[in-house]
Parts: sequence; structure tokens; C-alpha cells
Amino acid sequence: MVQSLRLVAPTAAIQRLQQRRMRALLARSEFQALVESAPDALVMIDGQGCIALVNQQVEVLFGYPRQELVGQQLECLLPERFHKLHLRHRHAYMQTPKVRSMGLGLELYGRRKDGSEFPVDISLSPMRTRAGLFIISSIRDITERRRLDHLAQAQQELLQAVLDALPSGVYLVQGEQARLVFANRAATEVWGATWMPGQAMQDFLSTHQVRVLGIDGHELAYDELATIQALRTGQAVHQFQEMIRQPEGTALPILLNAVGLRTQHFHHLESASEHTSRVLVVMQDITPLKTTERLKDEFIGVAAHELRQPLTVLKGFVDMLVVQTRRGRGAPLADWQEEALMEIMVATDRQIEFTEALLDVTRIQAGQLVLTIEPRDLVELARKVVQGIQGTTEQHMLHLHARPASLVVLIDSLRIQQVLTNLISNAVKYSPEGGMIEVDIQADQQQNQVIVQVRDHGMGIPADQQPQVFQRFARADNTQGIMGAGLGLYLCRELIELHGGRIWFESSEGHGSTFFIALPIISNAVSTCQESIAPP
Repeated sequence: MVQSLRLVAPTAAIQRLQQRRMRALLARSEFQALVESAPDALVMIDGQGCIALVNQQVEVLFGYPRQELVGQQLECLLPERFHKLHLRHRHAYMQTPKVRSMGLGLELYGRRKDGSEFPVDISLSPMRTRAGLFIISSIRDITERRRLDHLAQAQQELLQAVLDALPSGVYLVQGEQARLVFANRAATEVWGATWMPGQAMQDFLSTHQVRVLGIDGHELAYDELATIQALRTGQAVHQFQEMIRQPEGTALPILLNAVGLRTQHFHHLESASEHTSRVLVVMQDITPLKTTERLKDEFIGVAAHELRQPLTVLKGFVDMLVVQTRRGRGAPLADWQEEALMEIMVATDRQIEFTEALLDVTRIQAGQLVLTIEPRDLVELARKVVQGIQGTTEQHMLHLHARPASLVVLIDSLRIQQVLTNLISNAVKYSPEGGMIEVDIQADQQQNQVIVQVRDHGMGIPADQQPQVFQRFARADNTQGIMGAGLGLYLCRELIELHGGRIWFESSEGHGSTFFIALPIISNAVSTCQESIAPP
């Protein structure tokens, strides 16, 4: 006959045996030294929840001498309001004891002998011995950590409040997928949707159907976004223009800067790691600026158009007066009179040229500049420009070098002639002491393009002003006293880009400048042309 087994409470004899074995264990110097050297307060309890051992840190932390704690229920170290709850948890834990941290997401408190309370983290570890099962509780006072956490939270709330008060959008992303760390209210208003922290940028854009367009109106590829460029290259992106099309269809022009940030600035973030890249983006809705700019361009266009007609009439009458007088019709002009008329002609030509530049600016801004594209030999066009400008100066030697001697490109010849005239005239104008002006034209077969270089050895451009060279009405500080409106290089850039090319430069103040133009090639010859145009 099989008798059924049932669990019974340990007898007093068994308890005494366990206690003797426990005392024997504690008597070992190695174990005692290990317990006392622990940096945290250690409390060992038996299967009934009675304290069997404490170390010196417990005495320091709770204010009890150890002899008052040994044999007491563990709950004596907890506030009374937690006793019942802790007792249930302790009984449940004894059924399946395992290593466990009780500080995650819980508000745990210890109670000192004087009744004061303090927040704690507790880790539990079971220890099976010959004397039975014991639980070691590692207790740590986290008052200072809580204080720092509250301070960090207050600082974060203050930072968020400050950022939300800014008129410009600000957001921070990190990692290869550009996951959001934080964003302010202005950024959310620009997107027209809420980007949740931790969400990847591409997922945010596709989920809310937010589109990012270039200034030409075409949608940018994900890798072309300024944020992604800065994140993947580590290079700052400044003054980048994008168009944000919100989910409901509203399009906002924005100007943004994206700057990478160093890791040590983010050691407090849970997701921070040594190799995580982060980019801070500041963006501004420039709709009011665009509106103001459009109105200004419209005014300039109207003013330039109204100026052109009287200037043309004035130039026509001056030309007629000079020509007819030289043909003997009318009274002869005195030298000073003829000189005055020539000055009027020069001034009128300059004003007509400036007026045409203003009209070109307004046409470009309005998207109304029409190019007449046709095959044209760029070398022949450059030679014509060089010869014309050489006839206006005796101080400068203009040198044209082309490889090959004929390069056919698809261009609007009048507009490219305008670009070449501007660049070569600038080289002459900003080399007041004279010297060599070199125009070099080469075919880059690998890139299927032609490269034009215009090099002078004049005053050069100050380094701190070079980023503004292609802006409208931009002129360097060292050009004082030299006539110019600051529109020529702006028009050069716009005209070259309309041809599908690009323009850039290298310059050193006091040593001259070299401007480069790249245009697509459709065919080329094989010979080489090299010539110098002598001064008149």
C-alpha cells in the first residue's frame, strides 16, 4: 500500500539543525570577508523570511546594529504600508527562486531605525546550501540617483520648453535610420504631422505622406535629403533649401542647417552608444521671405523695363548727334562737346547693361528665361569674346588655349557668350595692375564634358566672403572703387545651371582667381588650338 506524502512545517529540531549549519557556514573567514567587502548592503534571509546575516553596510544604511536584525522578519526594513504586499511577493518568490532585480519600474523604499524612508534598488539571488535555501538581497540607496534623474528630467522639460518657444524648427536624429530623438513644436508645424521619438525618418515620411522636394519642384530621393547627407557623411550642410509638402498638400519652402554632434554630449541617453552618429537640424519656414523676394523681383522687373525705353532713346539720339555731326550736318562740335557725348554714350551703355541684367534676374526668378539651344563651337565663341575684350585693354595679355581646337556643345550661344564675357571682363577688371589672363578649354572625355577655366593673377577674393560670391548683389570688400552691381556671377551660375552644367572657382586674396565652367559635350574635333591675342 502506497502512502500519500504531504508537506509539513519543519520541526524545531530541524530548525535548530539548519541554524547550526548556517553558523558553521558563517564562521568561515572567506565567506565572512566576502560579505563584508561588498559595496552594497547585503541581507541574507532563510526560507521563512528571517534575517540570518547582514553586513556592515546594512548597519550604516539602516541604522540598526546587526544583533537587532538577526532573527527578525525581513519586513522590518520596509515601510509598514508595504508589509502585506511584500509578504505575498516573498512567498511567491520562494516557490521559484531565481536571480532578479526589483528596481526596474518599481518605487521601492527602505525604512531606517529612526523611521525615515529612502528609495532603493534591490537585487535577489538564491543560494542553496546544506543548511537549506537562503536568499541574498543586495540593497542600494538610490536617493542621489533619483535626485539626478529628477534634475535631468527637469532640465529636459526646460530644454523642450525653450525649443518649443523658438520660431525655427529644431530636431535631433541619430543612427543609420535617422531615428528621432526630439523635435520642437515649430518642426511639427512645418511637417504637418507628428514624428514620434524613436521612429525612423523614412518610416515617418511614408506613413504620413510627407514629401520633400528640391527647389526645382522635383521630389528628392531619400539619400538627397540634407539630414541624411549630414548623418552619413559627417559633414555639416548649411543653407540648404527644401520644399516640405504636408499631408494635406500645403507646400512650405524651408531653409535648413544640419550639423553632426559629438557622442559625449549624449551620454545620458539610454540609446546612446560610442559609435552612434547624431545630427541636429535647424529649419526655418521662409515663405514670408520668398513672398517678399517675389514682390521685390516684380518691382525690379517693372523698374528695369521702364528704365530701358528712355535709356534706349537717349542712346539713339546721342549716336545720331555724333554720327551726323561727323558727316558735316550741322555745326561742328567742340572737342569738349564731343568728349561729353562720348561720356554720355558710355554711361548709357552701362545703364542699359545693368537694366538688362535686372530683367534677366526677374526672368530667372519667375522661371520665364527661355534658352535657344543649338550646337555651337565653344572654342570659336570663346575666341570671339577674347578678341573683343582684348581690344579694350592695353595692360592685359589675353591667352586662349584649347584642346581640341573645336568643341561642339549644345548651348544658347548668346547666353554662354554673356557668361564668358562676364568672367573674362571680371578677370581684367579685378587685375588693375594688368598681366596675363588665361582662358583654357579642355575636353574631359571620361565625364563627357568640356571644362573652361578663366584664370587671372589679380586681387583675388577674401576667404570669408567666398561663400557669397554667387549671390545677388554680392561684392567683395576689396573691390571698393571698382564699378559693378554684383549681378554678373549670379547670372553666370543661373545660366550655366540652366544648361545642365556647373560653375565653381578657386581664389586666394592677393594671388588671383580661377573660375571653372563644366558643360556637356556632343562632339569634338581632334586638333589643338593655342593662341595669344595681342593688345591693340
